[in-house]
Amino acid sequence: MKHPFTILLIAASAYASSASAIIRCELDGRPLNVSNGAELAGKSGQVRCREEDTGHLQREQELRNGRFIGQERMFDREGRLLRERTVNERGNSHGRVVEFWPNGKVRREETVDNGRTQGAVRRYDASGRLERVSFHSDGQEVFHLEYNSKSQPMRLLCPRASVLPDDRKLCGFDGATDTELFAESGARSAQLRYDQGRVLSATEWSSDGLVAAQQSVVDGRRVHRSFYTEGGKSVLREERVFTPDDRSLRDTRGELLTTRRYGSSGQPIEQRNFEGGREVRVERWYLNGSVRERSTWSGTGPQARLLREMYRDDGKLARRDQLNADQWPVGTQQAFHDNGRLAMEEQYSTTLDARGRTRLTARKQWDDTGKLVADDIILEDGSRQRKPAGTDS
Repeated sequence: MKHPFTILLIAASAYASSASAIIRCELDGRPLNVSNGAELAGKSGQVRCREEDTGHLQREQELRNGRFIGQERMFDREGRLLRERTVNERGNSHGRVVEFWPNGKVRREETVDNGRTQGAVRRYDASGRLERVSFHSDGQEVFHLEYNSKSQPMRLLCPRASVLPDDRKLCGFDGATDTELFAESGARSAQLRYDQGRVLSATEWSSDGLVAAQQSVVDGRRVHRSFYTEGGKSVLREERVFTPDDRSLRDTRGELLTTRRYGSSGQPIEQRNFEGGREVRVERWYLNGSVRERSTWSGTGPQARLLREMYRDDGKLARRDQLNADQWPVGTQQAFHDNGRLAMEEQYSTTLDARGRTRLTARKQWDDTGKLVADDIILEDGSRQRKPAGTDS
């Protein structure tokens, strides 16, 4: 009859690796059921577990007075060391944790404090080449550096203060420096100027070698520019200017001061201005350079008002609207003929109806010579009551 622990391990192994394997454990050369707490009680020493058919070592664990505390080593099916660590009284990793490639070279190493990564972490490929190094503090990764297959820096996050020798030069802790980053192909992907861990400026390139983005600090403000490719050239698409703050240059969050969009020829087509995180002005232009829209907010909260002016591509005013905070028309709305003369004027209530909307109350219309052709009062049901000609409004 098979030992009950053996049966349990066969099932567990089959579930984990879809292969039946009988694992037997022993302490000081004597069989031990590691899943039976009563059998472990009071025992101390080095527990070794092997696959019965091959004799390959699968696990080594230190047992202290019936509890697995201390060094632990795990092996693959061929008996090659996969991982070694130290386990504390809570069952968590504590101290150095190392993973290995099948050829015996270190795959990953880190320091752990009661199960939480603390300090440096290094990852290597099977040849021993460093792929990634990082540093953790208070549960957060504060530094990382990744390399491509050519051992060129590919990704970089700098700390506020130096934490490893690896960050000294690249992050400017030995003095301001220009650090280049590369794609996996070896092509240059970015250049960043660092000084004491802070980015002063940055340029990113697309896979075809054209500028894709730029970040810089101008008068204490972060300025972000993005580009697109047009006719084999890099063309400015958008510029975002942030109010001064303590965020990293490459942080895309924060309170905006202005945003500006550009057309394919580099001319501005839109600008938005902000105050206190609130949009207060919008300007748009046609591609021929003529103004297309000017919109300005005044007031705040429910009393906020938007004055919006829309222009034709010859620069002449086409409409002038006033809107409330919910974008409903309030007060006077005007439309103009091509020759600039007033074409229509509408009056809206400044208070809201039961549906939360404003109501059209009056409308006047003129022809392009300036002659009044209609003067209507708009009743609550939407019907018109036209004033007789010559009646004062």
